[in-house]
Order: sequence, then structure tokens, then C-alpha cells
Amino acid sequence: MFFRRQPDFGELLRELGSFTRRDVTQGHKLAKYKKAAQTLLKKEPASAHALLGLVACLEHDIVSMHAQYLQAIEHSDSYLSLMYYAFALEKSCLWNDAAKYALLALDRAPQESKLLNAAIGIAPLTGRFSLLNKLLSQWQEDHEGVRHPRQGDYEAVTEALARQGLAEQDLKTVLSSIGTAFSETDVMLQHYSYELVRGKDSAFIHYRFVLPDSLVATYYEDVVSERLSTMACHPRIFDAFSFSVENGTLYELYDCMERELACSADTIKVPDPDKMKLIEELIRDVEV
Repeated sequence: MFFRRQPDFGELLRELGSFTRRDVTQGHKLAKYKKAAQTLLKKEPASAHALLGLVACLEHDIVSMHAQYLQAIEHSDSYLSLMYYAFALEKSCLWNDAAKYALLALDRAPQESKLLNAAIGIAPLTGRFSLLNKLLSQWQEDHEGVRHPRQGDYEAVTEALARQGLAEQDLKTVLSSIGTAFSETDVMLQHYSYELVRGKDSAFIHYRFVLPDSLVATYYEDVVSERLSTMACHPRIFDAFSFSVENGTLYELYDCMERELACSADTIKVPDPDKMKLIEELIRDVEV
């Protein structure tokens, strides 16, 4: 496989993977990788084009990014070329395309657990929970019947949508618009998560998109909201779906608080509502 014959390529790719698009010295730093790619062009063209594709991704030159990765795929039929393309597409928030190439890579090498995990990670960004369900079944088969922690999400999401007269396609539409809005900016997400928020009589799906602390999360949330306000969608989609854009520090704080609450759920004492009502009545007319 072409990538493994070039020991320097893997190191260069790992270094580039930690870059963002907002570094003021980025142009100077990327020159090193462009030069390395030019050196690789003759002896390892697939590696060179993959490297140049990631550089283009970091420069937010999406047209060049596509062209470079497609040339890498032409030079090699390795699943790794497809995987690296999927990685750059996900970084660019082109989630549907990222899922497509992740699945193509998985078809080439179904035994590679990293490819399966990558596809599982991308699938929810497309809104295709039916696809996620299939991937999780494959994950369960590979783990001797042990269920994945998110195994029941397909049924829960389908139910939450159906309560509002919605289908998976409606969720796919709104997430596609969010991805497009992000892709038109220079943002690169740190990560994302989704959760199913259950109420007494209903439930909805909430996505959290996490940005580096150096970026103003509210600005990007406004950009996404503006895009969503202009898209054609089911009128009740936002009764079943919501999203937030958060900085990494805030996300970690909320995540820590939620874990602490979950761990102490058995020891938290909830006030008796009848007693609280009685106390309110007793002090209602008392002057302080």
C-alpha cells in the first residue's frame, strides 16, 4: 500500500491534522508541506496529492482539495486514499460526501475497525440514522454480540421525528444545510455530539457543534441560523430538532456537570412538591 512505503508521509499528515485555518502564520507553515509534497510527486504521486489535498483543505480551497484527492485516488486503489479524502471532507463540514467516501473505504477493507468507527462517527452528521443502525449492527457482529452504546438511537430518533409527522429525510435536509453553512466559513469543528432529550410527552434531537476557544461561537451560530431561516424545510422540524454552537471550554464544563449529576442521581433529594406548596402558602402574605 502506497502510504506505508513513505515513512515521512504519515508524520507529515499527522502534523497537518492538528492545524486550523485561523493561524496567522499558516502560510509560512504550510510552505514546508507543499515543498515535501513536490518532492514526493515523482516517486509517490498518490501520497503527494493526498498531502496537497489536506493543505488545500486547510487553505479553505475546496476546489483544489477535491482535485488533489481525486488525483490521489486515480494513482492508487488503496482504501487509505479514500479514508484520507473522507477525513478532509469531514474537516470541511461536507458531511454527505465524507460519509460517501468513508463507506467506499469500508467496502474496500471491511475488516478495518478504524474505518467502521469513522463511518459510525460521520453518519449522524448526515441525519442518516438508518445508515447508523446498519453500521452499529456490523459493529455488534465484530464485537461478539456486544451492543454499541448508541445501538438504540435509530428507534429513538425515528420516534421523535414521527411524533411531529416527520421522516429521516427532514432531518437530513436540516443537517445538510448546517454543514453547508459551516463549509462556507473558515471554521473547522473540534468535534460534535448529539443527544436525545426526552420530555414527559415528547422528545427531540439536539446537536452540539464545538469550536476552538479562539473563535466566537455565537457568530457561527448566527451564520447557521441565518442559513436555516432561508431553507425549505418541514414546518415542524424545529419541534423535533435543535442545535447549539459552543466553544470547547464551555462544552467540557457542561459535559463535566452532566456527568457529575448522572453519578449523584441516587443521592440528590428532590423537595416534596406538596410541602413546597404549603410553605409558599404560609409565607405568601408575610412581610420581610
